[in-house]
Amino acid sequence: MEANHYFKRIYSLVFLLGLLTACSTSGIEAIGTPLDPDEKKHLLIHNSALANQVTISDMRSRTVDNGDLLEVSLTLSNLTSRDKAVQYRFSWFDGDKFEIEAGVGGWTPVSLHGKGSVSINGLAPNSSVKSYRLNVKGQ
Repeated sequence: MEANHYFKRIYSLVFLLGLLTACSTSGIEAIGTPLDPDEKKHLLIHNSALANQVTISDMRSRTVDNGDLLEVSLTLSNLTSRDKAVQYRFSWFDGDKFEIEAGVGGWTPVSLHGKGSVSINGLAPNSSVKSYRLNVKGQ
């Protein structure tokens, strides 16, 4: 009887820890609010409160290294008057929309001053990349 009670407590503790872990990752992937629908598909904000405060614009891309690698440049802007500490990373996709090297790149911190903007550049990891998405989360 005592062992059964012990296992129930362990199971409850594991369940609670799993629930807390699930809550600590956002679980919300709110799309940002760029006015241009083409820009909207390239931004994924992992925090619903941040989704209306940060946007991207001035997206440009080109191929480099003899046309083999996709290079992108964009502007990440803070729409509020308060400073924001955020992190970003690129997700790269092949022509069939499969993510390439998922989770390999780390998050890069950046400070966005009130109503300020920063230029962000990225270079695809290999020549099979055809599209990208910028992932943004709060620090």
